[in-house]
Amino acid sequence: MTEFLAWQVGLVREYARPDQFVTQNFDFEWRGHSFGVQPSVDHFEAARPFDIAGVDIYHPSQAKLTGAEISFGGDMTRSLKGTNYLVLETQAQAFPDWTPYPGQLRQLAFSHLASGANMVAYWHWHSIHNSFETYWKGLLSHDLKPNPVYDEAKTVGRDFARLSEQLVNLKKKSDVAVMVSNEALTALEWFKLPGGLKYNDVVRWMYDELYKLNVQCDFIPASHERLADYRMIVVPALYAAPDDTLERLNAYVRDGGHVVYSFKSGFADEVVQVRAAQQPGIIHEACGVGYSVFVEPDAVALRDGALSFDSGAREVRTWMELLTPTTAEVLAYYDHAHWGDLRGRHAQPIWSRHGDLRWLHDFGGCDAPHIQGSAGERGPAPRRPGARFSDRRQDRRQRAGTRRPLLF
Repeated sequence: MTEFLAWQVGLVREYARPDQFVTQNFDFEWRGHSFGVQPSVDHFEAARPFDIAGVDIYHPSQAKLTGAEISFGGDMTRSLKGTNYLVLETQAQAFPDWTPYPGQLRQLAFSHLASGANMVAYWHWHSIHNSFETYWKGLLSHDLKPNPVYDEAKTVGRDFARLSEQLVNLKKKSDVAVMVSNEALTALEWFKLPGGLKYNDVVRWMYDELYKLNVQCDFIPASHERLADYRMIVVPALYAAPDDTLERLNAYVRDGGHVVYSFKSGFADEVVQVRAAQQPGIIHEACGVGYSVFVEPDAVALRDGALSFDSGAREVRTWMELLTPTTAEVLAYYDHAHWGDLRGRHAQPIWSRHGDLRWLHDFGGCDAPHIQGSAGERGPAPRRPGARFSDRRQDRRQRAGTRRPLLF
């Protein structure tokens, strides 16, 4: 697919004027709405030949609106080329349970801008009268007459025209990045988590915690070289990765960076061959832990140690790695009649020391893992309840580049 898209871009450029650009509407894993990293295409590679990235973002609305899907889709698409992007499709009326409440269409439109969009386009202009998407409704209903959603869309268009100079080309400088990998995603399709859970479940567990804490972030591929651009890197389920990727993460920590790993990281190489070493393999150097046994937790909780937890945050679900600390400083323990005493106390999470550096290692498995603890002296401090990592610095935005109006 990557080569095919590059070939198509080449054909278009043969006929395009110098003032025209080439784009493509990328989308995401679909779970009734836009959900996670696209399994079929490596977006970072596929986006290379395009001038600007485009995206489709669809999400629950009405009382089920969270904002996380808009933020996830925007952060991912902005990261593909490191600049602003176009929302080439998003919902207007859509399905009966998505038709926006009064005022909600405006909220959605400006949420896209907050992630760096320079255009918001709706699918579609009017509701079609037959075929598969008859009830995926557009701005106009089937009668082709004005309606409350259409009228609200007009106010968005007027505001975009009025405010373009202030809102076009907004920039975000993120201190945190989420590292994603199509190779790890594909490998975990073969070796799913209990209950059929997949790679993107782990990605969204961790990303959504950042979103709830107002920690803005970029996405980077596992091949990303400039790790030092970020103060902290969150690594969900990096199950399959080459040695040099893991060595690069180790070097980043040695140089003062902070890493948050989830369970299932560092386990296999790039051809999904499990490493013949005590896990977590190469990254044990920075983790300060080792393990050989992993289980599906049943009636397991977290016991308070250096951290304390709300009662609702204690349950351990989905996956559990029985960690033996080596150089790590233990913050909390598994609380179980048997697993808690196997070869000593098994810890989750871990605050690991690396020389005089500190970083967080969240390697045990919870169904909805919080990013817990502190990233050390150079990172933000923990907050209660749940001692979750928190960084509430306001987004730093600046206008840059050529001025073009916002498109609507």
